[in-house]
Amino acid sequence: MKRLILIVAIVGLWIPIIAQESSEKVMEIRAREMHRAIGLSEKEHWKKFVKENFTQALIDKPMRAVAETSDNGSTNTSTKSQDEAADNLDAKASMFQRLHEDFGMSKIISIKPGVEKFEMVVRNEDGLSATFILKFEKNKPYLIDGLGIEVQDVDR
Repeated sequence: MKRLILIVAIVGLWIPIIAQESSEKVMEIRAREMHRAIGLSEKEHWKKFVKENFTQALIDKPMRAVAETSDNGSTNTSTKSQDEAADNLDAKASMFQRLHEDFGMSKIISIKPGVEKFEMVVRNEDGLSATFILKFEKNKPYLIDGLGIEVQDVDR
């Protein structure tokens, strides 16, 4: 009886640890799959990735881009939003098109797991690098619920 209680106690302690490893593993797989999808060149592949890996809320959310450029010590910021919610899936595919043009042949430099997000750093052959900040749902199936991309031109 004491052995049974000890086994139950040990198993009870390991289940949360295994669940945490499982969620991190799923999140890492989704991050790596996103990088692989960026390397593809077909719009239908990008749409399929979005449907299978983004939450419906993220798919429905209009796209917004903020660009900051600096020349001679001054910084210019411009914001571009997609107001039409009619075809957000096509907008997401267009985002993948732009990412493909810059990072289709990139390599993953690092992946840093967090509690509910991953930071994935990629660099292309020209030295252009980007940090993808992927936020995930708290519960299974741990779909991507938020996405931020910061591009840095460090080698030029």
